[in-house]
Amino acid sequence: MFPVTANIVPDQAVGSTSDFRADVGESLKSSHAPPTFVSIPVTPESRVGSLAGTTVRRAFTVGRVYLILGTALVLLFTLVLVFAARHSTAFSTTFPLELPLFAALGSTGGLMTFTSDRTKGVFEYLIAYGVPPRKLFAGGLLSTAALTTTILGLALAVGLGAAYATGTLLPMSLEKSLLVYTIPMGYATSFFTATAGMIWASISTPRTGINSPLGIAPMLGVAPTVLVLILAEASPAADFYYITGGAALTILAVVVVLLALSARLMGRERFLSPM
Repeated sequence: MFPVTANIVPDQAVGSTSDFRADVGESLKSSHAPPTFVSIPVTPESRVGSLAGTTVRRAFTVGRVYLILGTALVLLFTLVLVFAARHSTAFSTTFPLELPLFAALGSTGGLMTFTSDRTKGVFEYLIAYGVPPRKLFAGGLLSTAALTTTILGLALAVGLGAAYATGTLLPMSLEKSLLVYTIPMGYATSFFTATAGMIWASISTPRTGINSPLGIAPMLGVAPTVLVLILAEASPAADFYYITGGAALTILAVVVVLLALSARLMGRERFLSPM
């Protein structure tokens, strides 16, 4: 706390820092007005608790349309595939390849929450309280992971359960495909979509529409999955796991590199909402 008076700045221009300090001292001595004390709040980073739970809950609320759409589509596709391929291997070969597409779609809520907070100036408020940018990225990725887990969990539970109940062929290769490609690729595509969108949103002027990060980023996430589908269908069966597993590892590596670069190069001022 410090005293402030109304006449501490002289009318004439101040020539140097020492002259200014001398004039302030003389003004304080000659002033008969009682000093006014102003309290300046201290806002350490420790005052801001963990935002993980709140961010995840908001992602489910803000992105509920994409979550419902992605979940409904994957469940419909799964049930149709189960009943249409009961006596063939179509389910075991197609089901693992398609799930990452719906995971990338349904997990858009994490990016939507990040973009909304960026546009509305929430990040400006949080950074003023000492929250580092890396926590803002971590919150977006955590929300994306929660949404992806929900979609993959429901799809796997319903798909495998319906296949078992209807007597659909479930070869051992299906388990390997799910572990090597479906689950890693589901998270990889979702993280890639969210990371690319968050970096783009944080370095560009906030805007909405099809040409915004939120409008284009999901297409970036779907593109690798579609490419893997084409390559897997056109390649020999012996190369299937090399293509699918290699694609999942490559995209995860790209996500790690993007996060490392963003944490190192992204300045705090990038998150301040422009006027």
